[in-house]
Amino acid sequence: MESSRQQVILQGNRMKTTMFDGGKPIGSSIVDLNSQTITQIDYPERHYVTVAVQEFAQTMQMATTRMAEAMKDLPPEQRKMMEAMLRSQTSQAASSECRAPQIEVRKTAQQATIAGYPAVRFDVLADGKSASEVWIAKGITAWRELDAQNLDRFAAEMTRLAGCPGQGRQGLPGTDPSWKLASEGYPVRTVDRGGRGGTIEVVKAESRTLPESEFQPPPGFARKTLQEMMRQ
Repeated sequence: MESSRQQVILQGNRMKTTMFDGGKPIGSSIVDLNSQTITQIDYPERHYVTVAVQEFAQTMQMATTRMAEAMKDLPPEQRKMMEAMLRSQTSQAASSECRAPQIEVRKTAQQATIAGYPAVRFDVLADGKSASEVWIAKGITAWRELDAQNLDRFAAEMTRLAGCPGQGRQGLPGTDPSWKLASEGYPVRTVDRGGRGGTIEVVKAESRTLPESEFQPPPGFARKTLQEMMRQ
């Protein structure tokens, strides 16, 4: 199976993640910690959406309310099935799992050279069980581009949107346990030992200043609203 490729750029309190398919960009996510906004770019469809975290929360809440209203007229069995699906998607099921796990980070003596940088392995445990292994390269200082207070603010908001305390949106800044290691350096290899599985590894890292246009939608792309994107 062919592995996917992504590019991560950090500069001036912004983080841009771009996914590629066959060498061509198919989608980008730009997190601006200064404005507390998220921009999603769809390259094949040539459009984008920029939304504040608070607006995203309100829209998701409204969508949940409308869905609940629409389910009132469904037959009982079908309504129960839809309610179960809704709880699963919004992480709002009242269970013992809806809580913040106890995270422990252990530094090991294992070392390796990854993407040309010396790296040390850290093990991340959740409630005493292995969650992931994270290889940190101290020589890559990219996280210095992100303000810690703004990052914490963003992470707190995304965690609240998840519906359960301590369960953030995967892949967004500050919402993953491995981000606790940001002060140690940059993760050049992350091995997920939990339900998702898989390995993410850096193959190239460089430091250079990029133009402001790198963090803006491409010229000619149409701006959509969040509601329009959700209807697609």
